Amino acid sequence: MIDIETVYLFENASNSWIPSNSLSFPNRAMNFGDGLFESMVFENGKIRFSEMHLKRLLKGMGILGLKMEGISMEEIERLLTRDLPTGKFRVRWNVFREGSGVYTPGSTGICQTLHVKEFCPSPVIKQTAYISNTIKVYPNIWSNAKTLNALTYVLANKERLELEMDEVILLEHRGFISEAGSSNIFWKTGEDVFTPALSSSCIAGVGRAVIIDHLKEKGVEVHQGLYLPEHIFKASAVWVSNAMGISYLGSVNQKEYSTETLPFLEKVFD
Repeated sequence: MIDIETVYLFENASNSWIPSNSLSFPNRAMNFGDGLFESMVFENGKIRFSEMHLKRLLKGMGILGLKMEGISMEEIERLLTRDLPTGKFRVRWNVFREGSGVYTPGSTGICQTLHVKEFCPSPVIKQTAYISNTIKVYPNIWSNAKTLNALTYVLANKERLELEMDEVILLEHRGFISEAGSSNIFWKTGEDVFTPALSSSCIAGVGRAVIIDHLKEKGVEVHQGLYLPEHIFKASAVWVSNAMGISYLGSVNQKEYSTETLPFLEKVFD
């Protein structure tokens, strides 16, 4: 994959997206992480799971008190269809409060940027995973949103790299399983599937919602709750997912799991 981004800036004055390689500095995204983002997949003229991405974004904007004027998934799809060659692309949509200032926000207006690069699928298998004892997830009103303040995940993945592991699993502050380093987590025990509830302070992942809906259609029982780490050690298979796809975990804390593709997960993101 070529790690080169095409960047667009939404120009409020003309109500249109324009190519841009620069932003006004300072801004509230840089100064305070005062915004949100969506990581999406674009192919064949459409953003995959566009309605779910938009719903989550708008909910987060409501929490931050941001105006929703200028937010249009259809305009993004038109822009990318016009400008991109045939293929599959990863799109990051940043939405943050305009201005810079101090902690106290002086506006409800927004800035928007798009960052587009070639799509790289999630690895099918992540062989080694561990449960972090140092990085925790804490509850707040924006816990389930994808905010620009992502230090929890930055530090978790820094630790993961230092430990030479493929995946990190995070606990919330009471010790219940919450999520992985950049994705939600599921496991299969017997014939049932389990995943942490949103009350575990995990991100309300689009991939998570797609999998839950898909499994329900397949008649697979999906349990959402608060689970201690011991629960995952009883599983036969564990996987992590985000909007990019699914990765099976070969082991967690040296406990090994099957990495064979589960039939009920085949083509879930097609």
